Amino acid sequence: MCEHEIIGDYYRGCKHFHGRYYTGEKTDCGLQTCKTSAAHIHPPTINCRCQAIPTEKRRVQNMYQTKHPDCQ
Repeated sequence: MCEHEIIGDYYRGCKHFHGRYYTGEKTDCGLQTCKTSAAHIHPPTINCRCQAIPTEKRRVQNMYQTKHPDCQ
């Protein structure tokens, strides 16, 4: 599973992470069956059924002691 770095806010009151933007930084998993990996076996022009299985590498920019507005 490839990891895509996302920057966001963390709300300690409800343990909610609200992602703001992706940085473009990616850690490649190296799997041939992962669509987002550089080792993907199909060329980008072919419609394949391989799954894109990205995970988020979360980085906290702001930490709030309250609950997220959606959780109040």
